[in-house]
Amino acid sequence: MLPSMAKPSLKLELRPKDVIDGRYKVIKKLGEGGCGSVYRCHKLSDPEQLVAVKVLESVHDMPRFIRERKVLEGVEHQHVVGLESHGTHERYPFLALEYMAGGSLRDVLDARKTLSTAEAAWIGIMTVRGLRAAKTVHRDLKPENLLLTKDANGKVSLIPGKTKGASILKVADFGLAKSVDPKTIALTNTGHIMGTPLYMSPEQCRCTRDVQAQTDMYSLGIILFEMVTGHTPFDADSPYDLMAKHCNERPVFPRMDRQLQSVIERCLAKQAKDRYAKLKHLESDLCVIAGIAKPAEDEEASGTRPGTARVASWLLIGVGMLAFIALSYVLRDRLIDAAKGWMGDEPAKPVRPAANPALR
Repeated sequence: MLPSMAKPSLKLELRPKDVIDGRYKVIKKLGEGGCGSVYRCHKLSDPEQLVAVKVLESVHDMPRFIRERKVLEGVEHQHVVGLESHGTHERYPFLALEYMAGGSLRDVLDARKTLSTAEAAWIGIMTVRGLRAAKTVHRDLKPENLLLTKDANGKVSLIPGKTKGASILKVADFGLAKSVDPKTIALTNTGHIMGTPLYMSPEQCRCTRDVQAQTDMYSLGIILFEMVTGHTPFDADSPYDLMAKHCNERPVFPRMDRQLQSVIERCLAKQAKDRYAKLKHLESDLCVIAGIAKPAEDEEASGTRPGTARVASWLLIGVGMLAFIALSYVLRDRLIDAAKGWMGDEPAKPVRPAANPALR
């Protein structure tokens, strides 16, 4: 049952120094989205810790809020925005999220216009890693939903392969995410556009319900194109004209790195089957372009913290060694006899074969 709210259309006006749910003090309003507002706050219990509190202001968008909360509760990964907590304030639901001081990829593109080929590939790699960890189809990938941390000097710096001392990208806003588990019921808004038309795949333009990971690949292909050219491959005056272009027109490529162009062309294939079969294959090609080594597959795909897979491997080796030592102890007499026989000190005692009932 959904929690009740004051009025579906009434906005909650929060001002600096207001306290949300007795836990978070508002510093400033960061912006407004389709289903509510986002505020930069600090925790009353720890004033040094900043959080971004997203407050739902329309009861009609409750399914998106619930969906995002469930996705974030199920993943903890360095390339997915973390969930601090959730609750209600004056009957308005909210999510307290990890605060990303570096802003969004949109902010970076507004400031710099374009990125280098290696930087764009690195952005793509971090995005793919976040998607793989979340194990969902995001369905609304765009620069505004790719958030960044600041580096050790308080700036946004993109250094391929470096996650310590440099900026890290984290995927955010899973309100339209679709579970890859077929047993999970997908929440849809029949008759409504679900996604952002500039970045929507042809199949998403036609029907949102049955899209798979390839639709996120298409959106990422649009983003890669935009990062190196300064504009998206398709544009139109209306959302429906724009979606028609996604379905029917081929992008025109200006001069760019040939390897990156090949990756983008594959991501922007009109048929989902002509794109990459798996996200890890796209990540592998982007790693080549960025000039970094492909990471350990199990670590990145599982959503575990870096190093967890290595620890598990060493534990398995340790258990195997203990089992070997225990078995050697149990069979020590036979091993000693066999060794003596082999060295000629004493003939080894013959081992009588076990009786076979079938030969009796």
